[in-house]
Parts: sequence; structure tokens; C-alpha cells
Amino acid sequence: MISGPQASHLAGHANPIFLEGKLLPLAVPAARELGLKDGDVIQATVQARGGGDMALLLRGRLVELPRPSPWPEGHTLNMRVIASASGPWSLQLLPANASVPALALLPALPNAASLISNVANLLFRPAGQPELAQLFRPGTLEALLQTVPRPDLQAQWRGMQLSMAQLTPQALSQAVAAGMGAEVWLARGMTPPIDDPKQLLRRLMAAMGRGDSDEDTTKVGGIQRAVDDLEASQVQAVQAQNQREVLMRMVLPFYDAEPVELVFRRAPREGGKTPPLTVNVHSRSQSIGEIWLKTQLHGGERVELKMWAIEADVVRQARSRATELGQQLLDAGLAMQSFQIVHGRRPAEPAEWRPSGRGMVVDVSA
Repeated sequence: MISGPQASHLAGHANPIFLEGKLLPLAVPAARELGLKDGDVIQATVQARGGGDMALLLRGRLVELPRPSPWPEGHTLNMRVIASASGPWSLQLLPANASVPALALLPALPNAASLISNVANLLFRPAGQPELAQLFRPGTLEALLQTVPRPDLQAQWRGMQLSMAQLTPQALSQAVAAGMGAEVWLARGMTPPIDDPKQLLRRLMAAMGRGDSDEDTTKVGGIQRAVDDLEASQVQAVQAQNQREVLMRMVLPFYDAEPVELVFRRAPREGGKTPPLTVNVHSRSQSIGEIWLKTQLHGGERVELKMWAIEADVVRQARSRATELGQQLLDAGLAMQSFQIVHGRRPAEPAEWRPSGRGMVVDVSA
């Protein structure tokens, strides 16, 4: 039974086997968070977990399966959403040959079910790139790269890492361009940056898979999950563009600091008015603690800032230098409308973006 977004992680919890036509209960809050509606026909894929366990991947959520799993890894299940006016909703397991609307558009495409299922799972994957951020911590990826005889990959990684002590606008711009992914630049007919993190990780996995490394499959699995983080952000960015929105997520690596998470967000235009561009920055540091910075750019020249910091000294320093920051922005042609500084952790907010039905099309022609 799914009792909420975290139900799949309850220790010792196991769902019964649901045969064709049987119902799998689904809590209403979880259904709404997954964007489900009554009558939707959706797909889920059986995915391996640690220790030989299997789980059901449903729009980025893992649902625990019983031991032993009645289905092998990679098996795709079709399910229909059944809403209830009172009590939990349900997922009805459909026959294997049941039609799925998204797949009906591609009847002759080989492996269409797997392709659509993977893209859908990436699209509805929870926001953020936690696996990538963990991999980009100083020393983590270096240790993996040292296990393979690939000095070219080691050099590429060193070139990708920024310096917090010597950060420049040019270096930051190049890192953001590389973080967008090679696919973006190739689609524009341009040469992609050489520092594409996804290509680096794929080459590393290929080297480890050929037996050039003594690392076990657990390490390779961690890299694959980081790649999934990257690809989920790319798929969600494309879907946001189809919805006339802007959404880009990336993690910037540093050799002298913890990685920094960036999110660029702009909501769709309403009534002819262009919403502000929002840039969220999240950083962690042993010296200054955890910091969140939310920047909103209005009309290309007016800036609103809000900062959350855990350490009291950081809050005091930020408040004492707010005037200096305002002058620096003014010198750059920007006017600081406000700067709020909060001592504490940034409060949890509802998801700022979720995929809608608009433009939800997968281009597989390539």
C-alpha cells in the first residue's frame, strides 16, 4: 500500500502481489503529488534495489515489491487510476497487452514501451540532483577516476572544477553553459562545451564496465543515478519549455568547496506580463555553513534578494555588507529593490513546477 510519498522507504514494509484486475490502494495526497487523475493509464517499471530487492518505479517514486518479486527487472506494468470520492484512490493492474495512449502513437517503434516509460519516469522524478551533488563533493569523483587508467578523464574533471576562492563571471558562465548538456548545443548546430558532466560520467562508467576498474557494481550504480539526475533535469527543462516556462537545474563542482546547486526558473506569462526570472542558489560549507539565496530579476534591471543562513556570523556579515552589494549591483546596471536576510533554514515550499498536459510529446525521430 502507498500511504504517502515516502511509503516505499518504510523498513520492513512489503506490498502484496496484485494480479490483473486487482487494486493497489493509493493515498489521495500521494496521487495528487504524482499528478494523477481518474482514468489515467500509466506505466511503472520494475527496478532493482540494493540487496537483490525489487521496487516499482512510478513517476519517479519507488514502491516496494514483495520478496521474491513476481516480475523481473525492467518489466513494465500498465495500471489505471481509479479515483474515489471517499477513502483512498486505487491503481488497477491491467493486462500486459492493454493499450496505453502514449504508446498507441508509436505502434511500429521497437522498444517503444521501454523508451516512453524511461522518459516518463525522468519527467516525474522528484526535483533536485542529490546523487550528482554527492558525487561532486571534493574527493569523491577523484577517487573513482583514480581507479581507471584514463588520464584524459582525470584531466577533464580537473578542468571542470571551479575555485570558490577565485570564482569569476567568465568561469561561472562557462560552467553553466556546460551544465546545460551537449544536446542543447548540438540542437542549435553549435559545438558543445567539452566540460559536459554527463559525457564525463558516461565515459567513466564505460571504462569501469570494461573491467578497467576494481570498483564493484555499487559504485557504477551510484554514477548511473547521478546521470539519471542530469537526464531528469534535461527532460523536465524541455517539458517546461513546451509549457512556455523556463526551468534549468544544475550542480557546479568546486575543488576547494562543496558543490553549489543552481535552479533557474521563470513561470509562464500571464495576461501579457512577463514573470521575473528566479535564480535559487544552495551551498554548503564547513566554514560558513549552509546558505540559500533566492534572486528575482524583474525587467532585466531590478533585483530582489532573499537569503537564509544557518550561522549567525554569516547573517551579521551579510547585513553589514548589504549596502556594498547594492553598490556593486548598481555598477553592473542593476538596481537592488530589496535584500532580506533570514537567520535560519529556508522553509520547505510546495513544488514550484510540475509537468502539465501541454506539449507532453516525446520526439524519438533521432
